[in-house]
Amino acid sequence: MIPKPPHIEVIIPLFNEAETLPVLLAQMDQVRASLGGQATLSYLFINDGSTDRTGELLKTLHHQRGDIRVVELLHNFGHSAALACGIDHFQGDLALFMDGDLQDSPAALPHLLSEWRKGAETVVVERAERMEKQGYLFKIFYFLLRKSASQVPPINFGTHCLLDKTVVRRMKAHTERHRYFPALVAYSSKSIRSVSLPRGERFSGNSRVGLFGLIHLACTAFMSFSSAPIRLVSLIGFICSIGSLMGASIIVSIKLLTTWAIPGWASTMSLLFFASGIQLLCLGILGEYVARIFDEVKKRPLYWVSENWEIAPKSRESLGATHRPVSSA
Repeated sequence: MIPKPPHIEVIIPLFNEAETLPVLLAQMDQVRASLGGQATLSYLFINDGSTDRTGELLKTLHHQRGDIRVVELLHNFGHSAALACGIDHFQGDLALFMDGDLQDSPAALPHLLSEWRKGAETVVVERAERMEKQGYLFKIFYFLLRKSASQVPPINFGTHCLLDKTVVRRMKAHTERHRYFPALVAYSSKSIRSVSLPRGERFSGNSRVGLFGLIHLACTAFMSFSSAPIRLVSLIGFICSIGSLMGASIIVSIKLLTTWAIPGWASTMSLLFFASGIQLLCLGILGEYVARIFDEVKKRPLYWVSENWEIAPKSRESLGATHRPVSSA
């Protein structure tokens, strides 16, 4: 008996991507045609509170085609929440996660599928080159994260990956609000294989994350999968204590053993400013942890669904997507 080809559901969060969406779908359709009978394909779009024509376009495409599911979120909950929504609503044998700005190339799918057929549960797209201006910042971030978080593999990857349904089932069990998707993928996977591809530029417009958004994501990664920041506070306190003890010893020695005049005001104020800055830094790091604990204990939902447009049963049968959403068991 010929084995049934796996069904791949492409999960794509969208926020104001009306210009990019038609091009993205056209490229994905070309990739699907190139796969032939190796796999069936459908799309799950998470509209993360778009304010442009993205919602209208998705509704039109859903009515015109029989391979598109759409989950409309109540408002913009953020990229991590949209990915979590995709995990919760996943149906199929394999989940292909990718961003909707065409920085993640649809042409990577055949390579990812080939690695999965060799026995890999998780196949990710390693970012060999980056076109963003902050490329050097990403390199520093990945270096520091790998040094401080043992659970993160030495692979530079983001959203673009192909996951077996068993990995998606494990990821569904994660309930934290502050999520770093690549580390969650690594934590939920027995082993990871990678396909190295350059990361392209956005098809339209500028990145909506920005520098502050990247800093927030970096903080989430470190605080979720590493105790390095809180240990840094202890290290800073220890160094300052040693420095203060040495400084006090020198001042007392000079006072008792020499007749040198020591200007009191300048040295006192310098020490005061230095100590105050260190204290504020430590309080800020501790406060960040407290704020995240506060967010977790509130246990608010990650997102609210406004509308959910499913594929018609007959269309689902033609796709071979007879699976239901993976359970959390």
